[in-house]
Amino acid sequence: MTRKPLIFFIIATLMVGTLAIMFGTRAGSAQDVDDARNGNRVPIRAVSYIEPDPGLPTFNPNVPLKSECPSPTQRDPQVLSPAGTTRNNVHNDACLFKKNDRFDGLASFQIVGVGTFSACPDPDRSGPKTAAIKDGGKRCFMTGYQETGDAIEGDEEYHSRINNTTTPGQTNVRFCDDPQDNGCDDARVIDRIRIDWVR
Repeated sequence: MTRKPLIFFIIATLMVGTLAIMFGTRAGSAQDVDDARNGNRVPIRAVSYIEPDPGLPTFNPNVPLKSECPSPTQRDPQVLSPAGTTRNNVHNDACLFKKNDRFDGLASFQIVGVGTFSACPDPDRSGPKTAAIKDGGKRCFMTGYQETGDAIEGDEEYHSRINNTTTPGQTNVRFCDDPQDNGCDDARVIDRIRIDWVR
């Protein structure tokens, strides 16, 4: 190959590579995960929010009544619970979406900072799904979203409650798709809420 054709070949190769980077698909992008039910790669996203608990003893007046997956409130100033109680616990709910549909998969809530989980409810009470508080109270792991058939809202969402009786400070709660059951440190599909605890 003579010098000129070689130069043109190198330039053409570089241009093709650049175009592939600019316009090519990103297999394995941050929101592509395995759908264990059918073996396909599917794009999903996480949404986490603070539930105001209207009509319950744990009603949180700091949170708008419309806080939910389509319109999440993600920050809350909260007074510490009295010692030995969960009176001022914060109700953290979340959703996973596949396109515009709810996605049912393995997921974790994980606390960074003060506080621990006071509740990590069984998603279907006595069915095949399970839930467990792990890692010294800092992680709530669930094998699927809630499916209890209750008339009240809550099905097709993930639920947890965070409590703090001792230490003012910040709690960051990460919610993530967690097929490995190892927390959110390596998660690619994730959302967060923040609680600022005061006396």
